[in-house]
Amino acid sequence: MTGQPGLDVSIFDTIIETGDAQARMQLVVELARLASDAEAPDNERDCIVPTLLKLATDPVKDVRRVLAEALAGAGDLHGDVLFSIIADEDDVALPFLAATPALDPWKMRTIARVGDAPRQVTLAGRPDLDDDVIQEIATQADLSACLALFDNEACTLSERNCRILYARFGRVQEIIDRLLALDTLPLDIRIMQAKRASNQVHQLMAERGWVPANDAADMVADAEERAILQILDSANDVELPPLIRFMTSRSMLTASIVMRSACAGNMRIVEAAMAHLANATTARAQDALYGNVSAFNSLYRSSGLPATCIGLIRAAGQVERELRDARRSLSVENFGRRLIEQIMTGDAAMPAGERAKYLDFIARYSGERIRVIASRLREGLVTAA
Repeated sequence: MTGQPGLDVSIFDTIIETGDAQARMQLVVELARLASDAEAPDNERDCIVPTLLKLATDPVKDVRRVLAEALAGAGDLHGDVLFSIIADEDDVALPFLAATPALDPWKMRTIARVGDAPRQVTLAGRPDLDDDVIQEIATQADLSACLALFDNEACTLSERNCRILYARFGRVQEIIDRLLALDTLPLDIRIMQAKRASNQVHQLMAERGWVPANDAADMVADAEERAILQILDSANDVELPPLIRFMTSRSMLTASIVMRSACAGNMRIVEAAMAHLANATTARAQDALYGNVSAFNSLYRSSGLPATCIGLIRAAGQVERELRDARRSLSVENFGRRLIEQIMTGDAAMPAGERAKYLDFIARYSGERIRVIASRLREGLVTAA
């Protein structure tokens, strides 16, 4: 058989047909040198492809191993040769798959779709994965390959691929733990996981009967809201409004979350929540929260929040306005103390029963020290009444 002018390949077939394994391995070395030479004429490299394919399916494993090792650095390999080596036994194929620079994104996506778990895992460990290849692995590959993505220091999981992994493996604790450890994990996924985790705890408590059902529900709801507030607090000014919208779409933005934020002095959350609920700008919400009573009442009515907490949020806004005017800030505990003072003294016309109600809210949604102060004052108001 004769190839293109200048390269007689008939000798290759003769060696394959009559030579021993050592001769075929020597042939592999010579042909691999040509296949790896980027300056070699294309017609010469093309005409050795049939021979390489025969060597890639040689009955002697050592011949195939030498071929895989010799071609591992070749930057341009015919697809049939490439996939023949990748289809070989694991100890031949996987080192080649991990090292070859001849894989383009299309070929990588093919391996992610049709490869077995060892090949998918090896692919997931490569340093040259683009976002679309990572998406293919996240969407199609075995769990072990998806976990391997987290161990790949060169792999950055985009928001899209985090969402795919969470949708596929939201019940797999190994994936959840690895996702939650990512600084770049979208905050709405963190909120969804907090909700899912609290549901699991509630179900477990109900099944085991550890505490009365009502107490269990209150305990779980309290823990869930605290976790959600930590996530909301970590959001920057760009992330917070869409996060509030997401929570509203899932019926997760409750009045108690808004009141917890007010009690902690986290008025960014209160501003964003009221702006969204009232279909207003953040600037308008700030003007109403820290401005006159009429503007606040109008915004509050538009928000649809229950009338039972209007006085608490109004008082928190007044405390925050004083702090901004004085260019001061307070710790969560000291904000709580100042909020109690505002409830007790800020509105002389407020009935004692209403003050007691707001003190009860503060006791419920604050830390231990503030809870003690608010509870004692509430008891005093109730006794006096």
